[in-house]
Amino acid sequence: MRLILDLDLRDLQQADLDRLDWSGGPAHQRTLDDLLRATWEGGAEAVVAELPTGVVVAMGALDLTRSDHWAWIWLLAVRPEWQGLGIGSAVTAELEARAAAAGFGSVRLGVEHDNPRAAALYRRLGYRQVASTVESWPDDAGRVYVTVSAVAEHRLTSAE
Repeated sequence: MRLILDLDLRDLQQADLDRLDWSGGPAHQRTLDDLLRATWEGGAEAVVAELPTGVVVAMGALDLTRSDHWAWIWLLAVRPEWQGLGIGSAVTAELEARAAAAGFGSVRLGVEHDNPRAAALYRRLGYRQVASTVESWPDDAGRVYVTVSAVAEHRLTSAE
């Protein structure tokens, strides 16, 4: 069986923030507010995948400030009931294209140690682990969530 989805991959907008409530709680929503401001200032790119019905089913972001050679993909999320349909791959490809257009030779991202589905996706897309890192972010209970992630890289051009 072949499934064809009509998705609009477009810039994150202020009106989308309320439609991304499925992606995380209040602490995550504050991160999205900060992300939107960063896009206005030119330090980030952020995209959403929207169905013709107006339902936002995925999002992802690109941090353009971490390195002169690579951009960092983060906040990639697909609404749970829409996972496994290629939407994450489409958002990743859009972010990679934006990184290349901004002059970056590669992209990097963190894959949490307890997320084998994401790790498998990125391997299929050509990402290779180049390091490990400890990542952290605030949770809704006022604590900080800390995890170990593999840092995976995908070259966009043959030379950096």
